[in-house]
Amino acid sequence: MVQRPRNPKLPLALETIGDHIRKERIERGLLQADVARIIGVIEQCITNWENHRGQPQIHLYPAVIAFLGYYPLNHNLNTIQGKLMILRHCLGVSYKGLGTIWGVDGSTVRGWELGKYRLSAAAALKIDLLMLELPEFVNRQYCS
Repeated sequence: MVQRPRNPKLPLALETIGDHIRKERIERGLLQADVARIIGVIEQCITNWENHRGQPQIHLYPAVIAFLGYYPLNHNLNTIQGKLMILRHCLGVSYKGLGTIWGVDGSTVRGWELGKYRLSAAAALKIDLLMLELPEFVNRQYCS
């Protein structure tokens, strides 16, 4: 079986969000302007992300993840820190935003994510329950 030659416009390695966006965009035959409309940003944002001159703000991650159809970052789900990062990205919330969901200060969430503070068993359970509410493709990718 003959393999099709690799598209030279595709990134060699998927190391950044921009690499994932470029790969998906090229494979779907979309322009940067098309992706910008889908995600809800200006075309220059897509250009910057694909050329490693920035990355999406946290509130844009849900749209980026929905566009990709998968969660593009690698976090260790055996740790609270990894689970918190996935939650924040999938929900598109800052430390403060996730703290509001829990009724704690954003600096507490940041401390949990950085491993500076220990979570109570109840808080750890809440994280696991929130993980189950994420899009199905994220749960398949991380929770199966």
